[in-house]
Amino acid sequence: MAKLKPLVGLCAFLVAPLAEAQVNPEFANINDAIEMIRDMVQLERKDIVAEELALTGEESTNFWPVYDAYVAEREVVNDRLVKLITDYAANYLTMSDEMATTLVDDYFDVEADRLKVRRKYVRELGDVLPPKKLARFVQIENKLDTIVQVDIASEIPLLR
Repeated sequence: MAKLKPLVGLCAFLVAPLAEAQVNPEFANINDAIEMIRDMVQLERKDIVAEELALTGEESTNFWPVYDAYVAEREVVNDRLVKLITDYAANYLTMSDEMATTLVDDYFDVEADRLKVRRKYVRELGDVLPPKKLARFVQIENKLDTIVQVDIASEIPLLR
């Protein structure tokens, strides 16, 4: 996992979940930069997955189409997280109790949907990877996601 370190340095706050999400209008001017960073990070993430899984030719042929579908579906859910983050950023100094409650509820909905997507695609990948490689894939994804979550959390101030 030596390639994980450079991933961390790539605009930590913008790493995983940002794309052409429906961001808060106050942050709409950053969409192009976000999309470029997201593309770069996804390419690096894919390289890490490829290197760490060491797929055979047949495994690779069967794995990558499912992985690409997983990434596409994961991005749809992550776009909702971007919206939550930008809504929070726009309102955290003047956050009402009602808005705070809505953000918390929406956050848990996003997390539940992220888990559903991961579970769905791990089951599908179970048809194309041997069990140990599947478990290794889950570990790799967990490590990459954890790095991203730590970086995002470090950039978001606590509510006052």
